[in-house]
Amino acid sequence: MSLGPLADDVRAATAEALSAVPRIWDRDHTVWSEDPTELADRLGWLDAPTRADEVKADLEALAADVRADGITDVILVGMGGSSLYPAVLASTFGAAEGAPALHVLDSTDPAAVLQVERSVPWDTTLVVPASKSGGTIETLSHLERFLARLVGVHGERAARFVLPITDPGSGLDQRSQAAGFRGPAHGQADVGGRFSALTPFGLLPAALLGMDLDAHLASAREMLDLARVVEPGTNAPAQLGAVMAAGARSGRDKLTLLLPEEIASFGLWIEQLVAESTGKHGVGVVPVLGETPDNATFGDDRLVVALGDHPELDALEAAGVPVLQLAWAGPQQLAGEVVRWEFATAVAGALLGINPFDQPDVQSAKTATGKVLDSGGDLPDTTDPAEVLDTLTPGDLLGILAFVAPGSAREQRVRDIAAQLRARYPVPVTVGIGPRYLHSTGQLHKGGNDRAAFLLLVGDDHEDADVPGRPYTFSRLKRAQAAGDLAALQAAGRRVAHVRFDDLPER
Repeated sequence: MSLGPLADDVRAATAEALSAVPRIWDRDHTVWSEDPTELADRLGWLDAPTRADEVKADLEALAADVRADGITDVILVGMGGSSLYPAVLASTFGAAEGAPALHVLDSTDPAAVLQVERSVPWDTTLVVPASKSGGTIETLSHLERFLARLVGVHGERAARFVLPITDPGSGLDQRSQAAGFRGPAHGQADVGGRFSALTPFGLLPAALLGMDLDAHLASAREMLDLARVVEPGTNAPAQLGAVMAAGARSGRDKLTLLLPEEIASFGLWIEQLVAESTGKHGVGVVPVLGETPDNATFGDDRLVVALGDHPELDALEAAGVPVLQLAWAGPQQLAGEVVRWEFATAVAGALLGINPFDQPDVQSAKTATGKVLDSGGDLPDTTDPAEVLDTLTPGDLLGILAFVAPGSAREQRVRDIAAQLRARYPVPVTVGIGPRYLHSTGQLHKGGNDRAAFLLLVGDDHEDADVPGRPYTFSRLKRAQAAGDLAALQAAGRRVAHVRFDDLPER
């Protein structure tokens, strides 16, 4: 660890963090706020790996039944904390021999919906709608479309090919019971969505992939033991939280992540955890993915956390950029990293004086989307990106918000544009793929500090996909979500422009 100019601030923050550790484990909500709302009932993640023992047999039985029924493919539809960790598991470990392939869909872009729909054999495909609230508009829209496909193939037996993950008593839970869906698997009601990776929201997908749940959770239990220690230099999760908080307090609120390539997708999970938890009341830690000294400017607003060895670290340290390097032993460490980042985020929230378990600004975009859908409105005309780009100064953040199909050529074009903008402007450039980012960095965009500026890009839809029983199509929903977030960002006083792809540099 070479924290350079941040060393003294981290030392002081570490003492604060360690003093809070016993209170965190006592589940004292006043660590974060006198008001227990969305706090006292959100601390179940502290023992989620232990409570997994209570549900492990049921989850493994569900997975065994799926395999016994000849299921070859599983489509998990969910958003934010309900989808990002399953996506990490699928890309990192893949399916064990005899286990079904796992496809994760968290996009309303019709091209993304149709690509998944056309890639699976529907006679042997299981749909897993994952939503804590049971009311997520994207997830329910996916469910309606895919359930119609299942009914077309299986008729009255279609319910057997749907396995929800949701909290007890949710609308999806009630529908599951009434419709005769498989399961459902119940989440922990005292764990918020972005902290739910080691609850059934992450563990059922792991079981479906054929993973050994005990082996997967072993590193999580070890990290939890470390998180109880109050001696300096031992509590690795609290140490990370102190570094994050010290950085944000001193103006180094841009947290650049360097991760091993084998778990590159884990960056999106960290991004949603940190951004949605800390980005509120004018403060926040801004996760930055995909940037190195070779492709971006590292100013006085940067802090780097590296998992494992990276060739860029020497250059960063030589330039005086604070760097925290964490040991990496391989993917078997993944669940332990989940615990490290969860505990660290909780500690950072305490030191920054915020509640890391609520999301006060997320609803604004949802409400604005509903208004657009109800009114029949659409996106406003595009404008000149210079209206935003010409305002950028060091210390700012530029976010590219793109409603395009994940993994598509259009997404690659967005990333090429981001690379060119990094080369031209001395600020971090992040990429958010909509509507995924609405459940991730969207809270930070509107609730963090006002040094953020945004360019909104919306891809054209050459083919649409209907949503059975709903008065909108996926294209309509996507555009309404983009328009809704544009309105919410403007209402929050952010610099934002709806722009054309062709008006931005690409190479």
